[in-house]
Amino acid sequence: MRPETVSDGSVRPLDPLLKKQKEDVARMRASLLTCSTDISNTSTALKNITVLRIFHQVSRIIRYLDMMDKIEDKLYSSIDAALDRMDDESPTTWMTLLNIQERLQKNMLESHKLLQPYLNIQEFSVIDMAMSSTQSDIGPGNLILNRESRDRLRLSAQQVLDALDIEDGES
Repeated sequence: MRPETVSDGSVRPLDPLLKKQKEDVARMRASLLTCSTDISNTSTALKNITVLRIFHQVSRIIRYLDMMDKIEDKLYSSIDAALDRMDDESPTTWMTLLNIQERLQKNMLESHKLLQPYLNIQEFSVIDMAMSSTQSDIGPGNLILNRESRDRLRLSAQQVLDALDIEDGES
């Protein structure tokens, strides 16, 4: 059951996604205020704002897609009804059908553009940024590194130890 809001005497359900968007905007404002009062937190604040902004835009896309689905359901229903009434031999029908087909195909291609940034997830470094901003809440004992990260850490540590051994040998 969704919470409801009352405005102008009508009761409307409050969309949880919209509520989350508003909370995220409030958090962005808070991060900006923190950044402006404490310069040492600027980098963290800007990272937080960037991550929240990306999530905000993704939630907008989700709301857009939800609305587009509703519109398309009505559109397809209406087209179906019109198709049943059309005269197959009329040149007007042909032009109408070609126009509908062209517009549907154009809409499908435009919708696909929304997916483009997410299709190649390996290059999507924002996920890493989001993870690093949430990992600040994770204690060192709870942090689990994948094999590649452990190997890089081990190699870096070995390089530091080797560099220290070289400096000790020169002293």
